[in-house]
Amino acid sequence: MKSEQKFIQEFDAVVVGAGFSGLYMLHRLRDAGYSVRVFEAADNVGGTWYWNRYPGARCDVESIYYNYTFSEEILNDWNWSSRYAEQPEILSYINFVADKLDLRKDIQFQTRITAAHYDEKAHNWKLQAGKSIIIAKYFIPAIGCLSASNIPNFKGLETFKGEMYHTGRWPHEKVNFSGKRVGVIGTGSSGIQAIPVIAKEAGHLTIFQRTPQYSAPARNHAYDQDVLIQTRENYKEIRQQMYTSMHGVPQTPREISALQDTPEERERVYEEAWNQGGLFTLLYSYSDIGFIPEANETVADFIRTKISSTVKDPEVAQRLMPNYFFGTKRPIIDTDYFETYNRENVKLVDVRATSIQEITPNGLRTSDAEYELDMIVFATGFDAMTGPLFKIDIRGKDGLGLKEKWGGGANLKTYLGLSTAGFPNMFMLTGPQSPSVLSNMMVSIEQHIDWVTDCINYLETNNLQEFEAMPEAEEAWSEQCRATAAMTLLPHADSWYMGANIDGKPRGFLAFAGGVGVYRQICDLVAASEYEGFSKVATSKPLPTELDSTVRQQIEQLKKEVWVMLNLDPQAKVVLQQLEAAGAPPMETLTPEQARASSDFSLLAGAPEEVAKVENRKVPVSGGDIPVRIYTPDGEGPFPVLVYYHGGGWVIGDLDTVDVPCRMLANRANCVVVSVDYRLAPEYKFPTAAEDSYAAVQWVAENAAEINVDTSRIAVGGDSAGGNLAAVTALMAKDKGGPNLAYQLLVYPVTNYSFDTASYTENADGYLLTKNTMVWFWNHYLRNDEDGKNPYASPLRAEDLTGLPPALVITAGFDPLRDEGEAYAARLKEAGVPVEATRYDGMIHGFFWMPGILEQARIVIEQSANALKEAFTTSKSTVK
Repeated sequence: MKSEQKFIQEFDAVVVGAGFSGLYMLHRLRDAGYSVRVFEAADNVGGTWYWNRYPGARCDVESIYYNYTFSEEILNDWNWSSRYAEQPEILSYINFVADKLDLRKDIQFQTRITAAHYDEKAHNWKLQAGKSIIIAKYFIPAIGCLSASNIPNFKGLETFKGEMYHTGRWPHEKVNFSGKRVGVIGTGSSGIQAIPVIAKEAGHLTIFQRTPQYSAPARNHAYDQDVLIQTRENYKEIRQQMYTSMHGVPQTPREISALQDTPEERERVYEEAWNQGGLFTLLYSYSDIGFIPEANETVADFIRTKISSTVKDPEVAQRLMPNYFFGTKRPIIDTDYFETYNRENVKLVDVRATSIQEITPNGLRTSDAEYELDMIVFATGFDAMTGPLFKIDIRGKDGLGLKEKWGGGANLKTYLGLSTAGFPNMFMLTGPQSPSVLSNMMVSIEQHIDWVTDCINYLETNNLQEFEAMPEAEEAWSEQCRATAAMTLLPHADSWYMGANIDGKPRGFLAFAGGVGVYRQICDLVAASEYEGFSKVATSKPLPTELDSTVRQQIEQLKKEVWVMLNLDPQAKVVLQQLEAAGAPPMETLTPEQARASSDFSLLAGAPEEVAKVENRKVPVSGGDIPVRIYTPDGEGPFPVLVYYHGGGWVIGDLDTVDVPCRMLANRANCVVVSVDYRLAPEYKFPTAAEDSYAAVQWVAENAAEINVDTSRIAVGGDSAGGNLAAVTALMAKDKGGPNLAYQLLVYPVTNYSFDTASYTENADGYLLTKNTMVWFWNHYLRNDEDGKNPYASPLRAEDLTGLPPALVITAGFDPLRDEGEAYAARLKEAGVPVEATRYDGMIHGFFWMPGILEQARIVIEQSANALKEAFTTSKSTVK
């Protein structure tokens, strides 16, 4: 801070920005009795809607949902004119609210906050505005996610003689395009809204497109009064739906995969959504569009077909067709956007093919042509999420700058998107790593502000003077955000969600993609657990007395729930939600036949990879034969071989259950995989499955030449009950004198007939495999309890594990079997067996065969393949 400041103001809280979030924050804090001042750079309220006045500017969330929900009086006093309100109407609404709540008296306009530094001794913030210093205990940036306009640093920008505008900083007076040669650079949301309007007025319009967009018709229309009345009458229910939804709107995706419908039915569904219009209508047509590439391609292809049929010039239509995943950039709705390209006064230039070289005095030059222009409109978006915060010199403890801490965005870390370690008493509204830009902003704004107000009340009630995120909490949350995005297709596009629209900005997904409903639940649990994950420093005043034991127990339980929320992988969480939505009864209430019929998880596995050769064979066993499926990779061989046993509690499962992971292992480990379909219980009780598994390994060794494998490099592997059988087969091979095994791959193996571990208590229910289901499995498998003591049923009970082959033991954090798998790994290590043990903390049982939807499944299969390759290489060297 400079030393010549002349004017000092002091408040309980300072809010920066007088848009939707700043106004509501002011209202809540003022009503709670705090002294608060809002500082706004503009000369009036409005925030984004004050600056974004470009032609065609509208909200893309339906007007009846794009408003405050905290006041029924405000709701009832305002009438929206149309489905998607234009900018002047939205700005009028904001002014209406400001006047009704008498907010202007506590807003200082035309004042830009340039710096905010935390004073560690005084436990407050000192903000700089011109020559003034403002002191406040709480610093609340409400500057919006999309307030830092981005104009690319084109060569010659300053030489242009004509008029230049940016959609995010549009003048208040009307811009006259009549008869002029206009160039629009950018075809994001603002460009797509502005282009049809400008084209109708301009003499000629040249559109410089870097990335084509998926855009669907808005189908805007005037509201019928009955719709507004009905909305008001049902608004409590509508509001609750928005609060618990994915994107803050009262709609949800259809609970069906796009791949389950016939092409004809999909076409009908998409056509209906296209005609209905709306931001999320196409995205919500099927539940897996945002997750599964093959599902996404069905809607992407539908939109490309629509572009082709709308745009008359085939070459122009082709240039307008996107080739990235639909929905990985913010969905866009339009009015006659693609139709605009049929106008004679409109030209499209693909700047990926012919890049912009410079702005000239008379226009713009690309790599292959020069365009004379009277006006240039930059529809180039914003430096989103972090950009607005970096425009203020924000410094926390030890003078550390926020931009420096976050590495310019490369090392972004927050807790809940609300706070960041080292910056006490600073609350970021709808900032990075919150749902914000992925949602109806109004829902996210109100949720954040209600939470912050309650938090400040808690701090003041408990005489706490300093409050900040703990480093470990923000590490966990940031990883949660990364993993949440990774479960979707969102990170696969160069979008402004990733910072890709700003040259030199580090790439990384900037928001929380788990949905506003889940996010609200997490925030509420954090608050209910006395703000778990935040450090607190008390004043010298005595703190309130201890809570009574009942309340304390409730809080401890809530803390556990928060821990689960923050540690259960978000992709796994979605899987559990989908399975819960499917409404299947608990497996232990079914017959084995019913359980087998209902256990199809193929959609979670994803599309099967091509393997050079796949062959179904029969293996002779005592009393008959069993099917095996042999996967052979490219190459000449002889190959190493993995004999793999599927999971399913010895009762369910078959070759198809593990078809996808077996293919992936064959390709990545460059080995033959022999998948074994052992006989199932209760028709064939213990020890049949174990004997079948051993017989399969013997068959592989005896028929090695026929199936092109190397007998010196045989491994066994399996998941769950299959992991049990792999471990048991290794024991049998040792006890019976062969075959010699090179490795064992044990994925969350069942190793002990017992239910008394901590993981059985912690994960008894709610994470796919339950304690009751395991009891049901064991009861079907064993003939009696005595069988459970047999090492060939419970390998953890084997007296001697020396001499067994090296092992990779994989466990999952949210799995009843976690502890017994890790106990077996520890026993192997004690016996001198080389062991690699890895726990996937956020995962659930069964994740190994879900690579179609779980990133961690793909990672564990890669890890397993690498471990096998290394083991096979070692075995080959030893034999030589």
